[in-house]
Amino acid sequence: MTMPTVWLATRDGLVLLDLIAVELAMNGRRKGWKLTRDEKWFAARIMLDAEVPYSIISTRVGVSGTTLDAWFPGEIEPAAEYMARGGPRGLPAPTPDVRCGTRRGYRRHRKRGERQCQRCKEANALADRHYRLHGTYIGAPELSAVAS
Repeated sequence: MTMPTVWLATRDGLVLLDLIAVELAMNGRRKGWKLTRDEKWFAARIMLDAEVPYSIISTRVGVSGTTLDAWFPGEIEPAAEYMARGGPRGLPAPTPDVRCGTRRGYRRHRKRGERQCQRCKEANALADRHYRLHGTYIGAPELSAVAS
């Protein structure tokens, strides 16, 4: 039986890659078996060039984000800047600005145990009316947008 193989030149010499295993891993079908280190690097390089998010690459290839960053320095970026971790593991990711006069502002007051401001109360009531009419908060108008 003939299998598609590729010889990859590395600093340690020539390495044989199993392209079927690489393709299965890239498609998320790697179950119960592992890629070699060089196959992981090769699959990660292809997916990185195809602009696949690094979290998906690390899951499918089976390496950590730190390893990807070591392999491809300066090329690994979060999907959105606000999602990047600001500190060590365990700390929450920074959240985008939450303004008063929105339903999210109302919820932030509640989460912090604060008394809600009048603008947030009105925004929450407006969002609730939208929910009762449409069955979803998606597309609910914000007080700051209505007042403008």
